[in-house]
Amino acid sequence: MKNILKAAFVAATLVAGSAASAAVVVYTSTTTTPTPATSITTVDMNAGDFITVTEVLIPGDSAEFTFTALEALKVSNIALSGTGSNGGTDLANVEFGFTSATTQQFSTIIDFGGTAAGSATLGGFILGAGDSFTIYWEDGIIAPVGLTASFFTTAVPVPAALPMLAGGLALLGLARRKKA
Repeated sequence: MKNILKAAFVAATLVAGSAASAAVVVYTSTTTTPTPATSITTVDMNAGDFITVTEVLIPGDSAEFTFTALEALKVSNIALSGTGSNGGTDLANVEFGFTSATTQQFSTIIDFGGTAAGSATLGGFILGAGDSFTIYWEDGIIAPVGLTASFFTTAVPVPAALPMLAGGLALLGLARRKKA
C-alpha cells in the first residue's frame, strides 16, 4: 500500500510539475547563475479558469504570483510544486505564503538521485470582484528552483434558498397587508 501511495504521489507531482518543466533550469558548477531580481507575475481570473503559473527562483531572488478576480470567484485549493537539484536541499529551503513574511515550506520532497520534486497546498477561499491575493516566494537556495502554482476558479453560487426565502417573505407581507 505504501508503494502505491508513493507512486501515486510521484505521478501527481510530476503532472503538476510538468507545466513548470519549460521553466526549470538545470544548474551545474559551470553554469552562470542569472543576476538575482524580484520576479512578479500577475494574472487576471474569471470563473471557470484553470490557472497555472511558473517561475524560476534563483539564488538571492524572490518571486510573487499576484492574482486578481474580475468577478466573484471561488478559488480551489492551490497546488504548489517545485523542482530543483542538490537532492532536495534547495527545495527544503524555499519558503512561501500569502504574506511577504513567508513561513511555509514544501510538505513533501522526493529525491530522484540529485534532482528533486516537492509539493504543498494552500487552502482555497472566495474572492469578490476586484479582490486579489499574492503568493510570495523566498529562497535560501544555492541553485535555481522551478516553481509552479495551480488552481481552478468557479463562480460563487447564489444560494437557491435565498431568492425563495425573499419571495416567501414578500408573499407573507402581502397576505398580511390584505387582511388588515
